[in-house]
Amino acid sequence: MERFIISTAPLQGFTTHLWRRAHHAVMGGVDDYTTPFIRVERGTVRRRDLADAAPEANRDVPVVPQILACEPAEALMMVRELTGMGYRHIDLNLGCPFPPIALHGKGSGMLAHPERVGELVSALAAAGHVRFSVKMRLGWDDDTQWQAILPLLDALEPVRVVVHPRIGRQQYGGEVNMTQFEQILATSRWPVLYNGDITHPEQIDDLRKHYPSLAGAMVGRALVAHPALLWPERATAEHHRAFHNMLVAGYRSHLTGGDHQVLSHLKALWQLFLPDAPARARKAIKKATSLPAYLAAADAAIEAAFHK
Repeated sequence: MERFIISTAPLQGFTTHLWRRAHHAVMGGVDDYTTPFIRVERGTVRRRDLADAAPEANRDVPVVPQILACEPAEALMMVRELTGMGYRHIDLNLGCPFPPIALHGKGSGMLAHPERVGELVSALAAAGHVRFSVKMRLGWDDDTQWQAILPLLDALEPVRVVVHPRIGRQQYGGEVNMTQFEQILATSRWPVLYNGDITHPEQIDDLRKHYPSLAGAMVGRALVAHPALLWPERATAEHHRAFHNMLVAGYRSHLTGGDHQVLSHLKALWQLFLPDAPARARKAIKKATSLPAYLAAADAAIEAAFHK
């Protein structure tokens, strides 16, 4: 039997190269980390996206860069940049559900237009010297739109197809449609990974039990909230303190705006991080106006989250 793959779902603003390095070094438990999507703006690939994906920024971390495009020319522009960095596996985003993206025909918005998907994957298939994976949803506004899309992916011979079994219009609300997911799993010629609503490692065990042909799972928000999700023995205050300290050191060395900018980025982490930390501890983090005050509040919150 092929090895079951565990991958991380990208989360804009959270799973940066600093987060990936800290998670890989302290927590681990995943096979690879997919980057937040890289895109073209005003005719050029965004420099900050490329900087985040750069091998030197992700040293020793198994990274899969993800691209977002609806036009073949833009996609190929990004592929050239990434293969120039040495990448030989690139992920294609056909799943982003956010309206500012999808309503412009990108991400899950492309799934309503199989002819455009066909043009895009045909261009990518001809790129050479690189393999692709695909992250997708069931459709944009119809949960059977995948039926027209899945055969088109054969041109790419994808490494894997990651499926979030909702339509784009649902974003992250409503129920996942496991009936449609099961049909994809039975139909796909390529390895399928499940993505969506995984919050406990037992769910991965259940998926493996119910779907023996499933190639893996991709975990997103829950891993930002609980970095030790996949290694329960590391769900300790000590491990989370080490993870957080590595993030602090990374922000302090990477950001140029001083402690105020570092503080802003660290506070944003707590939108998802350690939701079990008591409300009083989280309030102290929010009220902190200096980095030393923040560090004291964060340390107390981490301790309280594991020693209630």
